[in-house]
Amino acid sequence: MELKAKSLFITGTDTNVGKTFICALLLGFLRDYGIDVGYQKWVSTGGDEPEDLLFCLRNTGQEFDRRELEMQVPYRFLFPASPHLSSEQEGKGIDPEFIVQRFHEYSRGKELLLVEGVGGLMVPLRRDLLLADFMARFKMPTLIVARSGLGTLNHTFLTIEALRSRNIPILGVVFSDEKSGMAPDDLLVADNMQTIAEMGKVSVFGRLLRYDSFEDARRAFQAIGTSILSVCRNGGVEE
Repeated sequence: MELKAKSLFITGTDTNVGKTFICALLLGFLRDYGIDVGYQKWVSTGGDEPEDLLFCLRNTGQEFDRRELEMQVPYRFLFPASPHLSSEQEGKGIDPEFIVQRFHEYSRGKELLLVEGVGGLMVPLRRDLLLADFMARFKMPTLIVARSGLGTLNHTFLTIEALRSRNIPILGVVFSDEKSGMAPDDLLVADNMQTIAEMGKVSVFGRLLRYDSFEDARRAFQAIGTSILSVCRNGGVEE
């Protein structure tokens, strides 16, 4: 079956919400299905090497190829902050047209391209450009990664509202436990998922518990990955 979606943006409701972890799991899941899927992150901050890219490659059995780095992570900055501040610390700017060029060049050779966001949707790429406003140019189906526990309703509804107000299609939501030991039948988490699905009118693909090993998480992700793949194949993304 042909994929209806050719690219997919993965955003988080906040920083450190599990976005990269979900990216790695989804990347590996799709590769196991024989799909030629690539990973791209437009801006990486906080180190010499793009740690999110390396994490995704390492956990999906892929080797880091420096020749592809410029395509996979077009902008890389040392200072651990929002892209606008990180780039300013190095006296550099972020050119949106350069990102657009890299996106089209890299996605052209892939069956599907996963694009990981940086922080949340309302992070500034520059002092005159929010990530959400830049994303509106692409109209790329977007997967939201949200915390499972207390506080997620506000952050997730705001993320949904920000996407819809810019006519960015929403693929759905994956919940990620923010700490280990959260009960699988936690009443609050169950209600969070139900409330966001019903009031937000979005697909909820499931909840990923916190696992000590990536292999355990990979096995637990199978049902979530199957649901996401089905939507990508059938084009069940909101307009």
